[in-house]
Amino acid sequence: MAITSDGTYVRTAMRVQGEVVGEARSVQCECCGIAEECTPTYIGRVRAHFHGKWVCGLCAEAVKERQQRDPDLAMAAAVDATAALCQRFNSTVRLNPKLSLASSMRDIARKSCQHRGATGSAGTCTAAGGISSSDAACCGAGRATSCALRYV
Repeated sequence: MAITSDGTYVRTAMRVQGEVVGEARSVQCECCGIAEECTPTYIGRVRAHFHGKWVCGLCAEAVKERQQRDPDLAMAAAVDATAALCQRFNSTVRLNPKLSLASSMRDIARKSCQHRGATGSAGTCTAAGGISSSDAACCGAGRATSCALRYV
C-alpha cells in the first residue's frame, strides 16, 4: 500500500467477482471522515458529482435529502451543510452522549412550544434559549438567563 499525492492510499489491484478491476484507493469522506476503498474511476465520478469533494454513500444520501427539502440550495452548499452537521455530531454525541440527549430533549421541547405558540398565541421568541415568556408559560420550558447552556 502506498500514499498518493492527493492523500489516498493505493493497493495494487482490486478483484470484483474474480476479475481484476484496477487499483483500489482508500479515500476519506469530506463530511463524516469515514474511509472507503474505491477505484479511481468511481472516485472521479463522485468528485465530479459533488463539485470536487469525496462524499461517502451515507453522506451522499443526506445531501440529496437536503436538496429535496430546499431545491434552491446549490450542491456545494448542501455538501457544506452536511459536513457541518457531521462535524457537530462528532464533536458532541461521540464525546458526551448525555449532553447530546439533553440537547435533543431541549430542542424537542422548544419545537413543541413554538408549535403551540404558533397555533395558540401570537408571542415571539425573545427569551434566553429562544422561547418567549408566553411560550415558556405554556409548556414550563422557561430557563433563566444564568442557566443558559454554553456548549449547544
